[in-house]
Amino acid sequence: MDISSLISRLPAPVRSGILAAVSRNDMLQHALSKLIINKYAYSAPVRPRPYCMAGDFPSWPGLTDRRFSGRHMPGVDDTEVAGRPDVEKLVHLFVRKEFRPATDTSLLFALFAQWFTDGFLRTKWEPEDTRTFRYNESNHEIDLCQIYGISEIQTTMLRAGKDGLLRSQMIGGAEWPAFLFERHEGKLRLDPRYDRQPEKDEDNPATPGLYTPQNFRRVYGKWPEEEREYAFAVGLEHGNSTFGHTVMNTLFLREHNRTARILKEAHPDWSDERLFQLARNTTIAVLLNIVVSDYIVHIAPIPIPLAIKPGMAERERWYRTNWIPVEFSLLYRWHDLIPDKLTIKGEDIEAERFRVANRWIVERGLDEVILAAAQERAGRIGLGNTAPFLVVDKKGPDVKRLSIAMDRACRLPSFNAYRKHYGLKPYSSFEALTRDPESAAKLEELYGDVDRVELFVGLFAEGYEAPAMMGELMVTMVANDAFTQALTNPLLAEAVHTEDAFGKEGLRIVKETKTLAQVIARNTAIGDPGRVSFELAPLPV
Repeated sequence: MDISSLISRLPAPVRSGILAAVSRNDMLQHALSKLIINKYAYSAPVRPRPYCMAGDFPSWPGLTDRRFSGRHMPGVDDTEVAGRPDVEKLVHLFVRKEFRPATDTSLLFALFAQWFTDGFLRTKWEPEDTRTFRYNESNHEIDLCQIYGISEIQTTMLRAGKDGLLRSQMIGGAEWPAFLFERHEGKLRLDPRYDRQPEKDEDNPATPGLYTPQNFRRVYGKWPEEEREYAFAVGLEHGNSTFGHTVMNTLFLREHNRTARILKEAHPDWSDERLFQLARNTTIAVLLNIVVSDYIVHIAPIPIPLAIKPGMAERERWYRTNWIPVEFSLLYRWHDLIPDKLTIKGEDIEAERFRVANRWIVERGLDEVILAAAQERAGRIGLGNTAPFLVVDKKGPDVKRLSIAMDRACRLPSFNAYRKHYGLKPYSSFEALTRDPESAAKLEELYGDVDRVELFVGLFAEGYEAPAMMGELMVTMVANDAFTQALTNPLLAEAVHTEDAFGKEGLRIVKETKTLAQVIARNTAIGDPGRVSFELAPLPV
């Protein structure tokens, strides 16, 4: 039995005493954190992986060219994929007929999860008739490209050029990102500061603007003018696509600028470049702390507060170059978390309005939106709980058909094959997989044999009990990839994690910040972190 399970099974008073002791003792906390992190980090073979989307066998491009998505396992034969059930029958397994709430998870968690993962899960968009899912546009790092952009070209466009700040504006006395579009001769156009700038690189006349032309047209081409007026200039092209992206981008822009101002006050002689880079380092490290100490702890059954000790990962075999695998992108389709509505001061905002929502966010104010999201219960992850507009509306994202298409185009092995890959026992029946007779019967009718259930379907079909928030394989895969991708960040290297990289003030901010609620409290008028947690009071059993 591992340490997490052992502590979880202790009587509540004993467990509380242990947690209090752990929190007071840095050495004990770091030792237990290492045990738990390594449990997940070593659950699958470590990188470098022999396979990626470059081809069906190990090759030099497949081992070095990170334009291709990685993969944990080699692809299966085309005949196996061809024998899988009809997509339309599978899609309807996911459609919500009645909202099922999560046990203890707020909508705020769902907003953070989508925004956070969209920073590195960037499968390259391709037209449907030529879609391969082989390529990505990711930096393969947790680098806050959501507010800094994919490359230094984009970062420069987003900087204010003074005092280490990112471009921002004040609306109603609150700080927001700068607008992406401007009025020119009565017409709305892309602000020239974010347009293509070939003069910046005379040797490369194709220097991109803030976003590639293809991604810009794909995202903003059909936006009505009244919504484009409220689009913000942020690091990623889809950074205005949902209200969660806008909330988190605004919050972390404020955190960067808050840190830059603190550094400026303490070091008035520092250049804009130094102030910016150290504020950037600090804000990225703050995000890494949140991921390990708040986000993963909420997802996985981890009973103790985890702590990052700089340099701890450098001594492990899994300390390797990051490479985002295609399976990681696929498993993060947590659309079930989105409820049917969000209630703000008595007004119900229907889920269909969560997209392209900057106008109503600005009108209501960031504080009210965050408070409402923290008080709204998210949906339960699993079959039969995805809002219909995300599944069956042909004008919507059509997320489940796309996900199944991705699983099959990548020829991913079965769900049970992945359980074995992660050291878990494969299921021998549909009842054991789902823990639900109705779901088991539907899957058996479609697949016939539990070993034929494909990865994407199995991840959401796997049953679980409270306080878990997802199935065992999904928890293991999330924790494995998250720990081994986050803790290899260069800012957590022992030689880097010093005052030189953050400034004395920045290093203090990093050490003091463990939760998203802390970042919210100091960048809004909410004040009390206890009001804006990932967790809600558990539902009665």
